[in-house]
Amino acid sequence: MKLVVGLGNPGKEYELSRHNIGFMVLETLARRHGVELKKMFWFPARQAKCRIGEHDVRLLEPTTFMNRSGKAVWGAMRKWRIAAADTVVVYDDVELGFGGIRVRAKGTGGSHNGMKSVLEWLQTKDFPRVRVGIGPKPAGADMIGFVLGNFAAEESLGLEKVVERAADAVETIFSIGTERTMNEFNQSKIG
Repeated sequence: MKLVVGLGNPGKEYELSRHNIGFMVLETLARRHGVELKKMFWFPARQAKCRIGEHDVRLLEPTTFMNRSGKAVWGAMRKWRIAAADTVVVYDDVELGFGGIRVRAKGTGGSHNGMKSVLEWLQTKDFPRVRVGIGPKPAGADMIGFVLGNFAAEESLGLEKVVERAADAVETIFSIGTERTMNEFNQSKIG
């Protein structure tokens, strides 16, 4: 069993915000594989089960708000007995230009509070992640306002392609592995 986690904030007001691109990617994967995310009763999240290639996969959207995402991720991994190495986390990255994709096999959370929460709960850095570029933050702009704000009009035109490409990266991790996926996706930029 594999687990794909998209990080974001629940609620209509955040639905199209930059910080919710992880949710957008997860919802794209759910749509591609013909499943619907449903509310969990065991821990705060929405989830669906599908098959990606040869793997049974759980898709997970924590509903804890970004800064507390780790609790839901840890709960899902514990309930379904999924190892960290079999968990892929998808999230926004303000340090990457809009449309950039960076796949990593492990690492820190940088300045991303959702990833910091996941790392704190899991007590390991050894799990794949797909970072999706939403930056750069304009000089002088408030960080919270920027990430919780919606995409600019010119970004919105390319947003669907960016989300689709990030979903492709997740599927590719399952088909050819993280290292080869890094080689294929880390050089590209859509948007």
